[in-house]
Amino acid sequence: MNKKALIIFLIVLVILAALIWFVFFRQKPVVVQPTPEQPITEQPARLPVTKSQWEVMTIEERGRLGLPISEWPAEGVVTEIPVVPEKITPEIDEVASGGKTWINTISDDQVQNATLAGDGQSNIYYDKTGGHFYKIDNLGNKELLTDQVFYNVENINWAPTKDRAILEYPDGFKVMYDFDQKKQYTLPKNWESFSWDSSGSHFAFESTSQYPENNWLATSRADGTEAVPIEHIGDKADKVTVSWSPNNQVVAFSATGDPRGSWEQEILLIGQNGENFKSLVIDGRGFESEWSPVGDKIVYSVYSADSNYQPKLYLVNAQGDAIGSGKIDLNLATWANKCAFNNNGNTLYCAVPKSLPEGSGLIPDLAENTRDDFYKIDAVTGQVSFLAEGAMGGYNVGNIYLSSDDSMLYFTDKDTSHLRSIKLK
Repeated sequence: MNKKALIIFLIVLVILAALIWFVFFRQKPVVVQPTPEQPITEQPARLPVTKSQWEVMTIEERGRLGLPISEWPAEGVVTEIPVVPEKITPEIDEVASGGKTWINTISDDQVQNATLAGDGQSNIYYDKTGGHFYKIDNLGNKELLTDQVFYNVENINWAPTKDRAILEYPDGFKVMYDFDQKKQYTLPKNWESFSWDSSGSHFAFESTSQYPENNWLATSRADGTEAVPIEHIGDKADKVTVSWSPNNQVVAFSATGDPRGSWEQEILLIGQNGENFKSLVIDGRGFESEWSPVGDKIVYSVYSADSNYQPKLYLVNAQGDAIGSGKIDLNLATWANKCAFNNNGNTLYCAVPKSLPEGSGLIPDLAENTRDDFYKIDAVTGQVSFLAEGAMGGYNVGNIYLSSDDSMLYFTDKDTSHLRSIKLK
């Protein structure tokens, strides 16, 4: 074997030895396997009630609390209990005290010309749907005032004693009905614009015709007899507002005074015997008024360019030598027929629209979709305070009046014609 071959043999031998060592004798690295994580077993959520409590619940109650509906979970079963957010109930007052206040429904009938009954607490009204007159208390218990049915009455004018009323129909037919005697008296069709005296024994009215010379302001007994003309109104009948004062001094207002500029008007007060009363100077047009219970004040509303043709409310003295004095601008945009004095006349309550479109004093129908808040006014000082905001969106108030003890404020909801109330005490 030559030298070269020997070298090759030795190289091959070394390589074979290295392979044998690598395959059979080299220590293999230890591979450390990761320890598998143990599953975390969650403890079952603890139900907020016991099984016995759950069993007596209704399905609705279980669902509201987020509990199982039909089967109580077995031991060890995971039950997810959703977090029920706490309900925040807005504060609503039972008695009006300057915030949101509950308004109660007295009657769901289609009420027309509702007013306080003679007992000072209940209400009386005409049901437009059935044609009956009812008396109803604050709990909704009602009784017929009479068995007689009166269909399609257009307007009812109650006497202050609430035992009589003048009923007017669309065809011009008019009757005075006595609820105590259950008797009716037919009145002439050309008599209109009725207003009762405080005793309910007489009423004032306008007697009109197609001839101005036959138009008169007059009074009559309740049964339509003994009509007495008071003042000739000629072609000015549309300027006369028949309104018999509680003290029986005034029977009508007349917007026929001397001109006093673009918006000021002089309103004359007409008595039964040609008295020369002082006049009222008002700050606008569209005069509407309501008497205080003793006839010493009136609240009135007028509109003008200065008020964006919205109604504006004023309080003024209206008796004897004080007529026209003490006028107070109440700074409220509403109509006088949305106001009512309390029993002794020292407080005035008014429903005031939350907002009014421009021109609503001139065209009241523009305000038919408004909602009213309630205000309380000191009739001596004129101080105005916020009384209540009706809960659940509020209402558009029609006629409004108080119980004799000033504990309840009643009104008709214009949208539904339902009779509603607010507690004042």
